[in-house]
Amino acid sequence: MITAATLDSLPASFPAASFPGGAARAGAAAGRLLRPPARLYVGRMGKRLRPLITAVVLEGLGRRPGRFAGALGAIELMEASTVSFDDIIDHSDVRRGGPATHVLYGRGRAYLAYQAAYNWAYRAFLDPALPLEPRRRAELLSSLAREIFAYGYGQASELRWSARRRAPSPGEYLSMTWDRIRFLSFNGPLRIGALLGGAPREALPRFAAAGSWLGMAYHLHGDELNLFPRSAEWGKPLADDITGGRYTFLYLTAMRLSSAPRRRLLARALGDRRISGGALKNVIDIVRDSGAVAENRRKIGVFHRRAAAALKGLPLAAGSRRLLLDLARYMAYDRTK
Repeated sequence: MITAATLDSLPASFPAASFPGGAARAGAAAGRLLRPPARLYVGRMGKRLRPLITAVVLEGLGRRPGRFAGALGAIELMEASTVSFDDIIDHSDVRRGGPATHVLYGRGRAYLAYQAAYNWAYRAFLDPALPLEPRRRAELLSSLAREIFAYGYGQASELRWSARRRAPSPGEYLSMTWDRIRFLSFNGPLRIGALLGGAPREALPRFAAAGSWLGMAYHLHGDELNLFPRSAEWGKPLADDITGGRYTFLYLTAMRLSSAPRRRLLARALGDRRISGGALKNVIDIVRDSGAVAENRRKIGVFHRRAAAALKGLPLAAGSRRLLLDLARYMAYDRTK
């Protein structure tokens, strides 16, 4: 249901009214240009975790997820589009087992598709047929606006550090991550599920908090998988965080814990796309030997415990709460890609 709803959420031809003079030809041309790159990642294998979480919340609040198929599709479309934009920013050439959007369609077209898909997804939450009272609709839309702004701010911080080759402190990195992961984490899907499902207003911050802490754990676990994949189907080049010049909490911690000579090696390797396989293995070994992995996992544990505590306090049916706790465990510790 989620994949079908996501694929259907972007039209083959955009309404003529969207263009100056109501040109139907422009709407059809825009559809031909933007729909294929916007739907690329949706058509590939993926976890669909964000809309799945919203569906579990809806069930836990006594709602049938099928009634909200358009909203679930919009959530995955937003996720896929922001990931496509991330790949442009991060110079990541592979996603979900295939070439990234900008590799297949060019950076300009990929960027336009990201903008079109994310903005178009808002229509699902404006649909009068969506069973949602006005004040909840207003909170849902305003929260999405806040989160995409925070996401952009986090992106800008990371780009500034990379451009200046200035390593942030681990604390600065975590603060940036808190901003950047907004919708890419799980606070948006949990909050949307709570708003659509009629959760008590005083409980809404707990839904968002659970998603935010879970997003932090998920993100740090992903950083570790980038250097130490647990699956032959990891789907991204090994250690492309390093070769792409992206700081992570794991790498920053390794730099802090390593000796001066090793710290210099780590600093030189960051952003070196021509690094040899042997040199890259040496860098990964330095990270492993530094004690940074244990510190990264300790942080994951802190974030996961906070997420689990918030999830346990949510006003949901017991079965749905257990399923969310199982999903949280999987995302923080057990996922292999």
